[in-house]
Amino acid sequence: MKVRLSRAAICGNIEIPEGEYMVALQSESGQINLAGGGRDYKIPATKRRNNSKSKVTSIQYYSGGGKIWSLVVQTPKHGEWVAMLEVK
Repeated sequence: MKVRLSRAAICGNIEIPEGEYMVALQSESGQINLAGGGRDYKIPATKRRNNSKSKVTSIQYYSGGGKIWSLVVQTPKHGEWVAMLEVK
């Protein structure tokens, strides 16, 4: 699934430029992979819920207030993972 960053963002010490990215969960390493523009950005994620009630994989990208945005990935097998991005 795709997500569009309208402005550059920072997650931890990883800078992510603006653009459109394919999102993939890497639950073994606890990371969310953003692929786009010929580069891969592996951002750290936190497991929020073990059993997800969804039957399909879904991705949500929304503002948590101010500069902080949440990237939430829900999968039926791996549960729910969240990463916080600070938008410049």
